[in-house]
Amino acid sequence: MIKTYSLTLKRDENIVIQNFDFTWNKGEKIVMVGPTGAGKSTLALGLSGIIPCAPGNIVIDSKDIVDFDLKTLRKKIGIVFQDPETQFVTTDVGREIGFGLSNIKKESSEIRERIDAVVEDLDLKHILDRDPSSLSAGEKQLVSIASIYAMQPEYLIFDEVTSFLDRKSREKIYKLWEDTVSAILIITQNFQEINFGERVILLEDGKINFEAKTEDLEGSSHFSYDSAFFNLLRKNKEEIPQYERILELLK
Repeated sequence: MIKTYSLTLKRDENIVIQNFDFTWNKGEKIVMVGPTGAGKSTLALGLSGIIPCAPGNIVIDSKDIVDFDLKTLRKKIGIVFQDPETQFVTTDVGREIGFGLSNIKKESSEIRERIDAVVEDLDLKHILDRDPSSLSAGEKQLVSIASIYAMQPEYLIFDEVTSFLDRKSREKIYKLWEDTVSAILIITQNFQEINFGERVILLEDGKINFEAKTEDLEGSSHFSYDSAFFNLLRKNKEEIPQYERILELLK
């Protein structure tokens, strides 16, 4: 379980998340939605230990995040960014996928097995020898997902990772989300991805506006036409793909 206690997070000295209390259970799938600037990506960076608490605490399986060494932390939690190029460190796809596994000291035989498995799952064999920088935007995102997923962390954060993907590629990721035994946090502005979570959280201005189990949302007051959720949809309709269709489905 991951828990935050009075968590405050800053970006460029500006407070983005403040006094934030949050629980993420082991094995749980959460979808987090919200407008641009709500603090979703900042929260992801904090939960994965990339930016420090300022102040507050993040506790992962009863241990404060500051007490983890980097290798152990990466076994616990991984993050895939919206911009895949921020993660690339090698010059061919095969080594890129294996890089994180080497860092957490896996044996070469296990590294090979995990690379082969994720390459099969995401259909990457045809680009295995390519330089990641030469790939299309969608291919880059699949490689960045493969490199983190291969490490099999107990908690996985996907920060708007389907933005650049075509339908076929998105379906590969959706199957991964369905099949994984890891706990996953899916950050998205694509409201059609809500169904991949067991719980949905609406983040706005660095705070949880509401949260609910996905199965309880249909017909709930959260989806009444004058609710905060619908107000947020309308306010950000220019940023939301297929806004009218989503509005129709949720009425």
